[in-house]
Amino acid sequence: MAKKSESSGHRSATAGGGRLPFSVKLSRPQANWQDNWVLGDYAKNEARTKHRQLIVLDLNGTLIKRGPRGKDGSRAGYARPHLTEFLQFILKHFAVMVWSSAQPYSVNNMLQCFMNEQQKRFVRVWDRRFCDLDGFYHGKTRTTKDLLKITGGYSLADSPHRDVYGTYKGYLGIAPEVKDHWTLENMMLVDDSETKAALQRDNHLHISTFEDLRHDDELLHLQRYLQVYIDSRDQFPDLVSYLKQRPWSEFPRSL
Repeated sequence: MAKKSESSGHRSATAGGGRLPFSVKLSRPQANWQDNWVLGDYAKNEARTKHRQLIVLDLNGTLIKRGPRGKDGSRAGYARPHLTEFLQFILKHFAVMVWSSAQPYSVNNMLQCFMNEQQKRFVRVWDRRFCDLDGFYHGKTRTTKDLLKITGGYSLADSPHRDVYGTYKGYLGIAPEVKDHWTLENMMLVDDSETKAALQRDNHLHISTFEDLRHDDELLHLQRYLQVYIDSRDQFPDLVSYLKQRPWSEFPRSL
């Protein structure tokens, strides 16, 4: 379990600046981590949801910024401004999934620290084991997220990395009874990396990387973009059609 650092919570910035976002002290790597996703009941959420449009969220660089590791292996983590408001909004209108290329213990840690209540309503949570990797699992390597795995019933049992932390137990990353629940046309990947979205660029909403801790309104901007879609949904046959006809890169900052 991560501990809040002394700098947790909102802090005043220097004169003339904004405010630093909510921050926590993220846990050190866990060599003996056990695959036990106990906080969320994602498979049940997926089986029960009435939403047919899926928002797939990246974590680090998109919703969260992680600092360098300290001598004890821990690091500071910062929530992107307006994160809670944004999550509440999309959970009301869409099915929501997290897919991060981080290690599973890091994903679990970030979910607990920054969206502990909201993540209990997610339909799936995927980590590095579900990604396509060009190199060594524990090394720096090109990482790709193939959205066809979501539509095709892919589970942890299909991953070549399923036994990285010993025999996997419990959550397999999918509700088997609804494996054909999602279609590519009604799926949006929100990620700050073009490389990770290279296989399905039409589905990719390329959000800016979260760098500026004091002046960032990207999630509010994205919420407005999605609200326009919700208000005009009957004009588009699916979510990808909206992405194509109303490109994110051309969406005005003020309406």
